[in-house]
Amino acid sequence: MAEPAEDGDSARAEVDATLPGELRVPSPNDEVPKRIKPVVRLAGLEGPRGIGCLCVILVHVSVHFAPNVLAATRIDFLGQALTFFFVLSGFLLYLPYVKRLSQRREMPSTRTYLKHRVLRVFPAYLVIFLIVNFILRIAYIENPYNLSWADSLAATGMITDPLDLLAQLTLTQSLFPSTLQTGINPAWSLTTEWGFYLILPLIGACLHAASGRIRRPFLAALWPALVLLIIGVATNVVVGILQHAYFPDDILAGYWGDNWVAVLSRSFPALADTFAFGMVAAVIYVALTDGALARWSTARLLAIASAVMMIGLFGSFALFIFNPRHLATVFAFASCALIILIVAPLARGEDSLVAKIVDWRPLKHIGTISLSTYLWHYPVLLVVERAGLKVGDDFVGISVAFAIVAIITIALGSVTYRLVELPAMRLR
Repeated sequence: MAEPAEDGDSARAEVDATLPGELRVPSPNDEVPKRIKPVVRLAGLEGPRGIGCLCVILVHVSVHFAPNVLAATRIDFLGQALTFFFVLSGFLLYLPYVKRLSQRREMPSTRTYLKHRVLRVFPAYLVIFLIVNFILRIAYIENPYNLSWADSLAATGMITDPLDLLAQLTLTQSLFPSTLQTGINPAWSLTTEWGFYLILPLIGACLHAASGRIRRPFLAALWPALVLLIIGVATNVVVGILQHAYFPDDILAGYWGDNWVAVLSRSFPALADTFAFGMVAAVIYVALTDGALARWSTARLLAIASAVMMIGLFGSFALFIFNPRHLATVFAFASCALIILIVAPLARGEDSLVAKIVDWRPLKHIGTISLSTYLWHYPVLLVVERAGLKVGDDFVGISVAFAIVAIITIALGSVTYRLVELPAMRLR
């Protein structure tokens, strides 16, 4: 979506590259290796986002309409698509900072960056929440974990408490046990995203302050990612200890219940390592654009990225089955490799076959409208359930339920994107 810009406008162009649509990143105007094009189009990232969005919808549909299919197939593993979203955010948002560091330039404007983040998230979220809460009256007014999923409709209605409403409107509901998982249930992840959004300018400021002493910019750019990786792993260790201490017979309550342990488990510190792997991918991408690993063929790079991705996927699935404590960390590792698999050829000014495949137009469209689609899908699911849809707890039933929810959700997401998200982005 962002177009190439001159130096005076490059900060805006680079921040724009984090938004859905055609992702373009301006390359440095000087000292550009001859074999690299001056502008690299970051294709291939919307399609995977669309696939991830569909995976999340399928998991939630199966939880409500086909629990036996879910238990038999363990398709809830597909819910790790949310981890991919975090990794992708780490990649796209850290990219301008790494580029500026490698070019010895000023970091992106924090004011502009935060303005873009607010305009990117809040208009769509607020419109959807207000409709869900005051018109459909299908917001969760209490944590659905306190009930069975079969009875979770009893936890829905209209939030009227002023403090609860304030938490919803400011996306801080996931910071308090009493409002965790209320409102639009999956919106907790946006609170986690905002944790990363707010810390990234601080990372940029630290890199800028040390830039005069940095001899190896790419190595320096990896340090913040390492710190976040350590924070994420350490926080999950603490979460595990607390869960076994306070919820020995119901560990899931320590993830989703109305308690401080669950709040910590959903927080940015507990998921900081997932963003860290996206930051690593950003460093690798920029290093490749600057000619790193020039002696390695692109085919060799892709073979290594593919192998790493498969190892990560198999490892994360094994953890999912036997011990999911650090599942997100390993899946984020695989997601990092997937991003490199897609963008490594682009960094060298070459075409990416993988990007062309995953950016199939329908998937690319869903990826472009993924924010609205992600926010709409759970309220739509609940409305369909409230309407009395009855399907069999089998593959036919789950297919019918998924098709109904997905079609309605994508239609609503498309309208919201066109009428709310695009006008808000034009305000940049």
